Amino acid sequence: MIASNDEKLNEAQVAVKNRIITLDPKRWIVLAVFSMITLLSAFNWIEYNIVQDAIIFYYNESLPENEAQQIDAVNWFSMVYMLCYIPLIFPTMFLLDRKGLKLSCTLGILLTFIGSSVKCAAVRRDLFLVAMLAQTICAIAQSFTLGIPARVSALWFGHKEIGLATSIGVFGNQLGTAIGFVVPPLLVKKSDPIDIIERNFYILFIAVAAICGLTLIFCLIFVKDQPKEAPSIAQWEIRNTHSNRQNEESDFKIYKDSVIQLLKNYNFILVLISYGINTGSYYAIGTLLNLIISQYYADENENIGLIGLILVVSGLIGSIICGFILDRVKAFKLVTFLVYLGTFLSMVLFTFTLNINIWIIFGTSFMLGFFMTGYLPVGFELASEITYPICEGTSCGLLNTSAQIFGLIFTYSQGRIIYTYGPLAGNIFILVFLFIGTIVTGFVKSDFRRQNSLKMCNMADSKINDKLNLVAPVNSVYDAD
Repeated sequence: MIASNDEKLNEAQVAVKNRIITLDPKRWIVLAVFSMITLLSAFNWIEYNIVQDAIIFYYNESLPENEAQQIDAVNWFSMVYMLCYIPLIFPTMFLLDRKGLKLSCTLGILLTFIGSSVKCAAVRRDLFLVAMLAQTICAIAQSFTLGIPARVSALWFGHKEIGLATSIGVFGNQLGTAIGFVVPPLLVKKSDPIDIIERNFYILFIAVAAICGLTLIFCLIFVKDQPKEAPSIAQWEIRNTHSNRQNEESDFKIYKDSVIQLLKNYNFILVLISYGINTGSYYAIGTLLNLIISQYYADENENIGLIGLILVVSGLIGSIICGFILDRVKAFKLVTFLVYLGTFLSMVLFTFTLNINIWIIFGTSFMLGFFMTGYLPVGFELASEITYPICEGTSCGLLNTSAQIFGLIFTYSQGRIIYTYGPLAGNIFILVFLFIGTIVTGFVKSDFRRQNSLKMCNMADSKINDKLNLVAPVNSVYDAD
């Protein structure tokens, strides 16, 4: 009887000790460095388009003569980010999933540094194509890092911090966009003489390249693939499963199977469509903001930059608040639907109040940014929940592919509609798709696999503790005898 109790006690102790869950204090440094990498990538994305009129004026010698073609050419500074991501998504997802976080981050910031440096060499009126080459390099760099936020949070953070960590990762990207909306219009103005515009381009591009170089050094020093111990029960299980599968199967087969599972997941396909519509709409509005507002309010570049800033800052607030709410209530389906509905209603207000007063746009853009950008971490986490235990980098990579495809289509189509029929028609085009996205989101089922796995593990822990409590008193009596 006594030996049997000892065996039970040992069995319970081994089960508990084998699952070591520890939060590494360095996780915040890793998240900060990644946030800086994605910030610089986002800044490079928007820095040309927010001063579209100045770009057309400066590079006029190397642009087409037709005005519509000039607008299209400058819009490609943004659309090339979307175009490059689509063919690169599968190799970069494979790299992140099978080769680790550090390599993806390093390649991302290294290419951003190279692209930013080439931009310095492209400051000449006849070198528009060199500037586009530099932007293309930066666009390729983004492919390595855009799907990382949910991966960083899953690998390094506890289950109560995952939503917040993902939000901070998205926050870095949005902060880069915010700075990109504000800084270029302050430095580069179409009304300035050519030599002043040229000088300010140099100041802008050299500063960005220097910061990229410094961030590359930080990345090499601080970013690691994962902490020594698992930060959550979910990661502990994935590490064990991954280790066993890796002994039996090749990296590529594991990765291919993951992608096939995702594409067979009905819930994930719905999220894929709704996420693509929402984020693609954000890309289109961000790219065309100057074109949309300047048709109502000419010579208001600085105010347009501030509206872009409000759009992003309110989105940062929305991202943090939504991430915090998700960590507390875990109501992924409800939060996602309400945020998406808020995006649609805010876009309605933004669209039909554009021509009233520019100061009203400040208010409507705050609401639009809050919901539209606040949706980003919510969408990431919803996808991670319904696709667990598949790598978050893979699911988020597919989400971003959808966003780039929709973004490319929306940006080109809305730009053409605005040029032909005006901003109102262009915004209504986006509204129709956001309405469809809201309906699609409503059909997503509440199949939260990661949460269910966590509950099962907690139940197992509870049973082990019950066994320990039952066995310990028997041994105490024996010892006393």
